[in-house]
Amino acid sequence: MNYMEIHNKAIVVDGHSDIPLHLLDTRGNNKPSGIFKSYHLPLLKKGGVNIVFGNLFERLHPEGSLKEAMIEISDLYNELDGSDEAVIIKTKKDLKDVVENNKIGIVLSMEGMEPIGNEICLLRSFYELGIRSGMLTWNYRNYLAAGTWETGGLSNIGKEAVKEMERLGMIIDVSHLNEEGFWDIMKIAKKPVIASHSNAKTVYAHVRNLTDEQIKAIAQTGGVIGLSSYFTGDGGEETLQGYMKHLEYMIEVAGEDHVGLGFDFNSYLGSDGAKGLEDCTCIPNVTKELVNLGYKEATIYKILGGNFMRVLENILL
Repeated sequence: MNYMEIHNKAIVVDGHSDIPLHLLDTRGNNKPSGIFKSYHLPLLKKGGVNIVFGNLFERLHPEGSLKEAMIEISDLYNELDGSDEAVIIKTKKDLKDVVENNKIGIVLSMEGMEPIGNEICLLRSFYELGIRSGMLTWNYRNYLAAGTWETGGLSNIGKEAVKEMERLGMIIDVSHLNEEGFWDIMKIAKKPVIASHSNAKTVYAHVRNLTDEQIKAIAQTGGVIGLSSYFTGDGGEETLQGYMKHLEYMIEVAGEDHVGLGFDFNSYLGSDGAKGLEDCTCIPNVTKELVNLGYKEATIYKILGGNFMRVLENILL
């Protein structure tokens, strides 16, 4: 098969997007903008994406973050009302429905737990609203943990939050955590852990990237690392070729069962994106590169989405 036949046959999962934030930024007159249906849905279809992790991200910290998160969730639900093309994935049954009926599934995630403040009980509320994955923090410190630009590990509240997330059926995402917090989570987590959008520090020594030891630790949980189109370090310019260097290295260190895609496309938020990976319509370029590099079809299917599917099937109820 040629690369497009392989791509179209695969279940393609993008482990990180900022779609909910785009909804928040484009709403007007206290109403949803309709941007998901008019902009994102056509792009996801063209890129052959089956499932995308949609991350809540709040610009107001900390007081306004809860309100912003509620607006992001509400606007997405409003846009999907009555849709037979896209659904929010909450259960294994939803996951099966997406795959069998050729729908686009959205896994709601939180890029930082600022909205819960120091109230772990709110995790249950967010779970009931559809959140199925989450990072404890973004790049800074909050009540739970410290990000890559800060020092210090998980707080006691953060450690309890990890336990509660696993109890509820939320995926633990370690992207944006500093190393101290990362290793704190590794001591607590009992289920597969993901890094939804992170690259290899050995290939490019950026604070947002993972050491070999971290990569191996995630693999040992049965988890997945989604490769980001940022922080590739390709001569100061993000490119498809730089992305592939990280992807090949990740496969070497973690193994083909623990590598996936987590592009973090956000040209719609003002970023130029990587050359050759400007938006999700470019995802087939990765499939083409994998074919040209001689990877077997079975391996390509795992990387495009099979590995993330395994984690979802493991953790969703």
